[in-house]
Order: sequence, then structure tokens, then C-alpha cells
Amino acid sequence: MKKHKRFLKIVFVAVSVLSSFVQGQAFDQELNFKGSVKTLTLEKQNDSDKKQKLITIFEYDKNQRKLKEISPYNSNTDYFYLNKSDIKPTLTKWYRTDNSKETSIEIEDKNKAGQMLLSGTLKSGKWDYYFIHDYMSNLEKVRWFTDGEIYLEKTEEKINLNQFDIPAGFVPFDWDRKLSSGIIKKSKEYTSDRYNHDVVFEFVEKGNPKNRVTFQYHGNDVYDAGKGYWHRFENDRMIEERYIYGASETSDFGHRYIYNADGKLKSDYYGYFSQLPNKFLQRKLYTYNENGDCIKETSDAENEKTYIINYKYTYDDNKNWTSQTSIFSDGSGSTIKRKFTYYKPEESELTNSLSEAIYNQYVKELRAYKPIAEKQFENYNLAKSKKENTPADKTNYKTLRSKNWKDFLPKGQKSDTITTGDLNKDGLEDLVMVYQPEKLLKQENNTVRTLRILLKQNDGNYQLAAESKGAVGGENMNNTFFSGLEIKKGLLIINHDYIRGSSVHKYRFQNGGFYLIGAESLTGDASYYSSIDYNLSTGKYILVYDNTEDNKDLPKSSKKEGLKKLATLPNIETYEIYSLEVDGHMF
Repeated sequence: MKKHKRFLKIVFVAVSVLSSFVQGQAFDQELNFKGSVKTLTLEKQNDSDKKQKLITIFEYDKNQRKLKEISPYNSNTDYFYLNKSDIKPTLTKWYRTDNSKETSIEIEDKNKAGQMLLSGTLKSGKWDYYFIHDYMSNLEKVRWFTDGEIYLEKTEEKINLNQFDIPAGFVPFDWDRKLSSGIIKKSKEYTSDRYNHDVVFEFVEKGNPKNRVTFQYHGNDVYDAGKGYWHRFENDRMIEERYIYGASETSDFGHRYIYNADGKLKSDYYGYFSQLPNKFLQRKLYTYNENGDCIKETSDAENEKTYIINYKYTYDDNKNWTSQTSIFSDGSGSTIKRKFTYYKPEESELTNSLSEAIYNQYVKELRAYKPIAEKQFENYNLAKSKKENTPADKTNYKTLRSKNWKDFLPKGQKSDTITTGDLNKDGLEDLVMVYQPEKLLKQENNTVRTLRILLKQNDGNYQLAAESKGAVGGENMNNTFFSGLEIKKGLLIINHDYIRGSSVHKYRFQNGGFYLIGAESLTGDASYYSSIDYNLSTGKYILVYDNTEDNKDLPKSSKKEGLKKLATLPNIETYEIYSLEVDGHMF
């Protein structure tokens, strides 16, 4: 473990592939077929309007690669493959078929070795996304541009596995030094403080390249350090999933997958491995017919009722199903229909609107934009360096007196909003400003907004009375959006919105400072409405819940009065928004 110490400090937040692994099988059935298919017409029920049928048409070349997708939503997508051996398209064109003429181009530019050099998405003549790929000895770097500016940088660094010890039990076989790999993945957004650090491994069994172990975990400098997922494959099929802790231990519980003789997933057990298959927390069982299509899906969970979905099929002469009817445990269900046409031996291959000439045209545009993107990146770095090297603001704002409120706005800061009104009942118009750092990038989200309260003096000058970095939410605060402030009846009122609600904080000048004396919160949607009004001066609050649609799955409408008296009222200079809890509500 000595050689691995440096390595163990790197851990990955992995998204479980489990749900997509299992759920993906249903979608695979829709687009899975046999034979030399020319077109596939797929008819499905619209989930939001059961009477409406959604029809999608897919066209294929003779290598069974998708050439065109005709969507039921007035749009088409064409696919172009530069080489006969390509599985993934190098050019994709999405376009509307109504009068909007909206188009989107996705294109890749690779070198002869197959390395990606440039890629991007062109929308309405502008590069919506643009990627520059750079390669060094053991490092690949991708710079992601959007809306004419740098957005994110990703790096992938290869690990010399011979210089690191593998945690005990992680690789249960003798592994191939040439086929196995390890990569340190990092990504940093330029527009926020978001940062990811992942470590990903693949160990291939020596002499059996279809048997392998993959695992990944969070780095030590990100959230949930050391946590991740471990997977084992046999004959290219995932047979086990475990969880990783501390970058060095695997769980004794997880998922075990079992396949039938045809390689179809037969069962998915979730639980403690020592107790499987007799005892489990969750289980899915799959039964197939002679054509390899799933005819029964059984879902079990501990202390839960068994749920079964049965499938019925009709087939064409090529043994491709043309209708799949799902029958659920409650008797409900739906039907998906498919219609195929097949290539005849000497028939010409289908084509679409794309060609190598068109691909070369877009590659030319892709390459022409590279120096522009490089200049954008250079300008950003120059502006960043200038900002970082700007001398610190040494103004003593506490002693500053000025008739111009802008003199209280620090250098490098930009005013967000201001409001005026009498806050201390002296008949003079005071001013409150909210500001945040000037942005180097349009999409940048500042973490902090600063609020300053300026009291007007008899001589007409402003004087700084209070400053707060916690009373107003920053731009990257989850589901909270600063929506303004006002002075009303001597109170400073600060408003925030949520996706489904809002909050109000009321401050009053008393005892030489500004104190929170009232707070309101409102949440809800079409089915319910919940509000709380809290008077901090008296400690009394009123909580109202209204089940607007008499939904039996929601609590009944109610009104509650309560008391929560604080020893001292929160001062605006030290108060952090949503740090105060009252009856389950945060203020």
C-alpha cells in the first residue's frame, strides 16, 4: 500500500450506472432488430395524451448505422460517417421541418490516429459549444467554450499502474499490464467554483480480455472523498457492482447480475452478497422467449408487494417483433408498434442530406474558429491576471463621508441594485446598495453579494452604518434567487424567490443597529400552498397549509400558531440567510 498512498488520496463521485444499465434494456428492445433493416417505423403512445400516437421513423445504411431519424415533433436528424468502419457519426445535423428553419450541427475533427482535435455544436451560425483537444505525453486536455467565452477545462492523466499498489481485493486475478489502464480525471468550471476530481481504472485479466474489473472513486479534494463504485465483468458482461469507501474498501453488499445462455440478463439481485440469492433487499427477474425478447419482468423488494410486467409480441418473417404489449400488475398497459422494411441484395443504400463535401465544409468552419477561441482564452487570462494584481482597496469606508453613494462601491465591484428611503426616522433619505464582484465571464456566478446601508447625515453626506455578506443570497445559491429590496415604513425589506416559492426578510433600525424583526416564507405548487409568517420581536408565528385540490396523498389543510422567542434578534451584519429554523422552515 506504500506506493498507493498518493493514489488513495484521490477519490471519485461516481454516478451509479445501475439504473441506466437496467432501464436501458427496455429502450434497447425498441431499437434492437435482426437482419438488413432499411427503415424502422416506431409507434408509441404519448404519455401526456393517451389518445395521441407518436411516430418516429429511423433510416439505416447497409452496415445498420442510423442515417436519419424523423421525429414526431417536427424535426429530423441526419447522420454522416466519414469512414466505413466508424460506429459513431462524425457529423450530425438536426433541423426543424416547420417554418422556423432552426438547425444544429455537431461535428468532430480527428487526426489519422483517431485522436479528437476539435469538436463543436454550431447553432444558427454560431458555435454554441466548442471544444479544443490538446495532447501531451500522458495528458489530454479539453477546453470547452460556450457563448463566445471559456467555460470549462477537463484533463485526463494516464497513471503508470506499475508504480502503484492496488487495494487488497480490488483485482481478483493476474492482470494484463498492456491492456489495463488508470486515468485521473479533473474538471474545473471557469464560471463557478465547481470542481470534479475522479479516478477511473480498468484492469483486464491476463489471457482473458473479456474478463475485467473497473472501479472509480472521488478524489480527496472533492465532496465524498474516497467514495465510488466497483464493477466486475465476465465475458464482457457486468456480473457484480459494489460500493467503494475510503478508496481502499469495497462493500459487502451491492448488485449481482446473472445471465442466461444467450447472454441476456436473467436476474439482478441487490443485497448482502453472503445472503444472496436466498435473501435480498431488491430483485428483478427477466424471462425471455425463443426470439430473445423479454416476456416477463418481476420486481421484488423486502417487505414490498411483488410487481410483474408481462410482454406479448407479434413478429414479422425476420423474427423482429412488430408489436410489444406491456401488461402491468394492475391490468393497465400500453403497446409499441414497429414496422420494418429490409434491403434487397442488389438494392442501393439510402442517403441523406449529408456528404463528405458537406462534412469538409463544416470542418473548415470548425478549424477557422480555433484561433478565435484561443484569443478568447488569452483575453480571459490577461483580464484575470490584471484583476488578481490590482492593488487592494485600502479605503476606510467606516470613516468615509461622501454625498456620492458610488464612492462607497469598492473598486472591482459592480452595483446590483439600490433602494432609498428613511431607515432611522430622521426625515432624511438613506440608501441601501447590493453589489458583487465584476465578472470576467458572462456566465460567471458570484458566490457572495454584499449589502451596505448608508445613512444620510444632516450635511448631505452618506455614512456607512452596516455591511452584510450573508443577508442576500449569492448567484450560485441553490434554488434561491435575490429578487430585490425596498424600504417601506422604516423597514428594510429583502426579497428572494425560489423555483416554487419566495421569502421576505424585514430589518429595523434599533439600538444602534439593524435587526431582523420579521420573516415570511411561501412554498407551493398547483396542489398545495404553505406559508409561515414569523414575528421575531414577539416570537409568534402563524403556519398555514392549504391543500388546494383536496389531494388525499397530501396533508389536510391546516392553520397553526406557535411561539419561538429568541434571546437576541439577529443582526444584519452577522446574520446568514436560511440559518434560522422555525417549525421545519428555514429563514
